[in-house]
Amino acid sequence: MRNKTGVRHYFAEGLTTRGYISLLPNMMPTWKRAYVLLGGPGTGKSTIIKVIGLELLDRGYDIDFLRSVRDPDSMAGFVIPQIGLAMIDAMEVSPLRWQAPGVVEKFTDFTKFCDEEKLEKQRSSIIELEKQLQGLQMSLEDELASELGSLIEARATKKPIEKENISWILRNSAQLKVKKEHTGPWPLAENALKLLQKSVINPFFLHGLTADGWLNLAPHFLTDFDQIRLEGDETLDALDWVLREAQQLGQLIEIVLHPLNPDEVIGIAFPERHLAIWQGNPENLQDQGLERPLSKTLKETLASWQTYRSQLKSIYMDAVDFDQVDRFRETVLNQILIDLHVKG
Repeated sequence: MRNKTGVRHYFAEGLTTRGYISLLPNMMPTWKRAYVLLGGPGTGKSTIIKVIGLELLDRGYDIDFLRSVRDPDSMAGFVIPQIGLAMIDAMEVSPLRWQAPGVVEKFTDFTKFCDEEKLEKQRSSIIELEKQLQGLQMSLEDELASELGSLIEARATKKPIEKENISWILRNSAQLKVKKEHTGPWPLAENALKLLQKSVINPFFLHGLTADGWLNLAPHFLTDFDQIRLEGDETLDALDWVLREAQQLGQLIEIVLHPLNPDEVIGIAFPERHLAIWQGNPENLQDQGLERPLSKTLKETLASWQTYRSQLKSIYMDAVDFDQVDRFRETVLNQILIDLHVKG
């Protein structure tokens, strides 16, 4: 799903009515090398990801930027799909410990660029802010399930589900331990994998939740694609039928999941054919059932989360030596370029 500029943005994780869902484990098998950045918010990780990604873009590499589901305006990482190179902010992705089998991983803790004495003086404040953020994320999950769960139920497919089926995404997501227990498989996403065994399947999200509403990345993502827009009550069945008919294609197929309900596929893309099939108009949130205004409680929770996060970032920013961060950026960029040259 490559657009004309060679860059695209999407979410590899989602904060859904079923809890926090990570799709990273499904992407990682194609990686060969990963630069993993550690450290608190405000230490420069997101900026380095963005700057290095743009540098590589200018040098002719196609870049996938991964947005942070916790802060949709920030970068959680980037991937160069053609060569399997990734850079990830470990603090912005799934809170679980993950490891990419067979991947060469290089870890850098940005705390080493900070004044330790300043951080030590703020230790109690950091702990309290992190505690508040964890509590707010749990509250947010509850509020999403309570407020928007009914919308999902109304849109849910009526197809029967066999109890013995196991969710494909959960099975390949290192047994994700989210706050709420998962109650069943994700039929459309699972069917996609069963029916397209000759194809490579990449799932992701294109919508991020903010205090101002939904950040919709779909219109830009689909800029360079011919689009077939399905409408009406039978849209979900039509998308499922398309996946069945595509069984023999044997090519890359990308499926876009509903941001609140990973059971539901809202778009299918065939990058090699520059064709996307979509549920309604990708620019119209109403077609994806996301037009409902957020409640006052949900907005307040999102705003509070952003406030506490900003306070935590300011503590780290005050302690960071950004000259050291800039030198590190130059060093790691050169390392990447050398590695790409050797691989090339």
